[in-house]
Amino acid sequence: MYRVAAGSPVPPGVAVAEGRELLVDALLGQLSEIAGSVREAIEAQIPTYRVLNSGTLEEEIGFQLERVLRRVLASARSNGAVGGDYELAELAAIGETRAQQGVPVDEMLRAWHVGIEVIVGYSRGVSARLGIEDAAVLEFVQSALGWSDVAMAAAVGAHRSAELALGFAEEEQRARFVRGALSGTIPADELAIQARAYRLDPDGEFVAVRALLSEESPQRKLEWLLGFHGADRPGLSAVADGCVVGFLREPPPRDLAAVVGVGPPKPVGRLAASYRLATRALTAIQACGLRGCYDIDAIGLRAAVAADADVGDALRRRYLDPLADGGSARELIATLRAFLTSGMHVERTATRLFVHQNTVRYRLARFEELTGSSLRDAEVLFGVWWALQLDECSRRNPQAEAPDIGGDSVAHRADPTDA
Repeated sequence: MYRVAAGSPVPPGVAVAEGRELLVDALLGQLSEIAGSVREAIEAQIPTYRVLNSGTLEEEIGFQLERVLRRVLASARSNGAVGGDYELAELAAIGETRAQQGVPVDEMLRAWHVGIEVIVGYSRGVSARLGIEDAAVLEFVQSALGWSDVAMAAAVGAHRSAELALGFAEEEQRARFVRGALSGTIPADELAIQARAYRLDPDGEFVAVRALLSEESPQRKLEWLLGFHGADRPGLSAVADGCVVGFLREPPPRDLAAVVGVGPPKPVGRLAASYRLATRALTAIQACGLRGCYDIDAIGLRAAVAADADVGDALRRRYLDPLADGGSARELIATLRAFLTSGMHVERTATRLFVHQNTVRYRLARFEELTGSSLRDAEVLFGVWWALQLDECSRRNPQAEAPDIGGDSVAHRADPTDA
């Protein structure tokens, strides 16, 4: 095998493989210069790399180039064997580092291609100076590209794994912020700092939302429906106790194909109050078997009906259970419901039920007889309404006698300014 000093021409007749070895030796001798040129080219073409430490970047480029060149040299002597696990692990570590530095995988690939272009340019200049045959240069380039594919596969795999891990960590950190903001457990000064970090106005108002997860409404679909991924409705979300919880600048549409409770607008520092009312609204929605997006104003007294099952059960026993003794409980309950809906007007009630006015009067009198109460008493009317609401909710959603949507994990700190 011939050994030729760098800069000396190759004697005629030197084999292609030996010419390739001479080319690699010469490039290794210029490794520092080549690494600097690659760094400059990468920084010129890819802005992301300009924020990285130039000295560290150049050292890493030099390491990668040396690995490529020595692998090309080794493949010439071992009939194209690829690199060992140790070398690939070292290159994979660089891919992981790029992910941690925030360099996207496509820009990492582009930087690698820039480096290959620079080293190919150097190889042409060196081969021309040393008189190395074109066939040797071609084999060098092919071998370098082949090893580069193997190396980049390792780097890309590590980059994607690290990116996934970082994504999970970032998502969990965001979820902790959302839960802390909704529970009121983050100190005010820290809350403002974190809000700005997520590009949220700490002085702006947001509505808390709590939406029930289900097979028909999985997490990602529900987040899109609520508007958490829309640029025109900024906010953040997390998952807690079988619900998507979070806060938005504007409330979601009323007619959503989901079960959603929404609170009133509040500053970030008082989101706990909004979330508490969103939770109460959701409790009532679930108990009454409703669908859509409701706030506490839209739910009204049904929120109290859903929240206080003991009172509701007592009123149902007092005003509805005795009706079964007369054998016409269904007709009496339907008449009571229509009577209250019609503003307690007998004529309107009769029209609504398609019966004679005297039939309505008889049924109302029968109710008073069976329960021992008077519908002229406002307290009785309110109790009957409460019992009827609970009865309707129970019919719509038999499983919601005692609503439970798991409100303990995101605890609510009371807002003294919120009634």
